[in-house]
Amino acid sequence: MFKEQTVILTPNNASEYSSNTLDLLVPWDIPLECELDEPIKQQIATSLRSLSQALHNPNRHQALTEIEQITASLPQAKTYPTKTTKTKTALSAAAVEEYDTYFKVRHVQTTEAEDIALCLTQGLLTNCHHFISLCHRLPTLNPAQINQQKQGFLSYTALLERAFNINSPT
Repeated sequence: MFKEQTVILTPNNASEYSSNTLDLLVPWDIPLECELDEPIKQQIATSLRSLSQALHNPNRHQALTEIEQITASLPQAKTYPTKTTKTKTALSAAAVEEYDTYFKVRHVQTTEAEDIALCLTQGLLTNCHHFISLCHRLPTLNPAQINQQKQGFLSYTALLERAFNINSPT
């Protein structure tokens, strides 16, 4: 019989959940549509458009700086961590927690539409920042694969715009 081994890695304090941590909404909180008040809707729209421009910037150092500025301009989502109790997979909850800790992922929940939208947007920004940083550190990566990943990020940007009812400029 297979016995799963786990090592529990626990952050020493909240600061270990820095901007390097990816906050992911639990799947049941991810909406198909999200009605937002106009001020936050405009702020997210501006952020997504700026992210799109940063992804098209061939200067990776500049792109990183732009993404950092976008991230800093957004308010923080009000979230709270969730505890994994069931996984609906062959993995135990402890194994999932170990995986999340190792990869610096934290599953979170929230109750307000604004916070859902901010969390999803911040998650995209975090992923884009890490990706562009990786491309910057490893200039020998395949350009076709880099472009394919950027297209994926741009598609996700369009998906968020649709979910948040943001009209893209023509």
